Amino acid sequence: MNDSQQALTQLAEIILQDPVLLDRLSDRIYNLLTTEIRLQQERNPRRF
Repeated sequence: MNDSQQALTQLAEIILQDPVLLDRLSDRIYNLLTTEIRLQQERNPRRF
């Protein structure tokens, strides 16, 4: 396992033990995904 993988593993262990951090991470991921979906829809509007 390289240093980056080791760091991510350690961070994941910390986050999984802290409900507040897990909630904040989940919210951040949700916001990033919804923003990305919105931007994709703006770039490629569907015409019906």
